[in-house]
Amino acid sequence: MKAASLFCLLGLPLAAAAQKLPAHDPPVTYYIGVAQAPLYRSAADTAGRPAKYLPSQTAAVVVGRLSPRWVVVELGGFRYLTPADKLTDYDPADADALPVDPRTHRIAYEGVVRVPGATQAELLARATAWVAQAYPLANAVVDPGPAAGQLVIKGTQIATFRTAYAGVARGSYAGVVQHTLTLYTKDGAYKYVLTDLVHDAAGTPNLRSGGPLEQEKASLFGYAGLGSRASWDELKTTATRDVRRLLATLQTAMTLGAAPAAPNPGEF
Repeated sequence: MKAASLFCLLGLPLAAAAQKLPAHDPPVTYYIGVAQAPLYRSAADTAGRPAKYLPSQTAAVVVGRLSPRWVVVELGGFRYLTPADKLTDYDPADADALPVDPRTHRIAYEGVVRVPGATQAELLARATAWVAQAYPLANAVVDPGPAAGQLVIKGTQIATFRTAYAGVARGSYAGVVQHTLTLYTKDGAYKYVLTDLVHDAAGTPNLRSGGPLEQEKASLFGYAGLGSRASWDELKTTATRDVRRLLATLQTAMTLGAAPAAPNPGEF
């Protein structure tokens, strides 16, 4: 009874104790935060001492999830459980497939959000105010769309990946990722389409521009290999996570923090 209670507190289903740790997600590299992360060989082992620890600031390759609180990491050919809150910037959506438009074959984040009671003029004003807040340091060029109630934003966001300094992995500036965000507004709803994600080294020493993020690999350092592929994957993960967070702030601004009505794809 005591052991069963402990599993419930840990957020792990009892059945998971006898299961092999899953690796159903594509590998995503995160880094341990300020405190070391315990590694357990199974769900049952989380009631006792960890098999080992991952030191602070070291890489952790996540390959699956056992519950919202526990993730599966791969290390030296073995899989372990570790608490998700020990990872910096962990987001389970990082493992999801990127949204690719079947017509253009480009990454495209698109959605329609209903905002009952808001007029087109109000939504356009909210969108304009949001752009001023969301893109600091003049990192956006804003043009009116071809029709009334539209905005076209050519935006840039800082790109980063981790580089080892004195044996410690630290975030490094890696140029920018450009995108095009088009906003359409009408009474009671708005639509967003964010696409054209392209990496530009922007003059960063010893770094090449990766180009469109749809590419599976890019030679950022002038050579092809595991090191270059890992940096490209990390840059893409960080950039697309930033896009999701950007669009979340857009929704908050457009709906004034209220829960939006259910979207209807046929509204625009």
